[in-house]
Amino acid sequence: MTTVEPVVRAALRALERDRGYIAPGCGNALAAHLTPRRPRALVAAIAERVTRKVLAAPATASPSPQHAA
Repeated sequence: MTTVEPVVRAALRALERDRGYIAPGCGNALAAHLTPRRPRALVAAIAERVTRKVLAAPATASPSPQHAA
């Protein structure tokens, strides 16, 4: 996991270089290239764990009640 800024910077750099695929960061690149070569059940189990951690984390920025539509 990483913050938004480095991902956006990498995406814009790739767009300028006319690249259609990018995986910013060594860990992301490794995961992007190895995931299709792993058993589907293993990938699903890992994805479930990551998703549960993300959903369980407290929200960092929530809209205030007066701004919600």
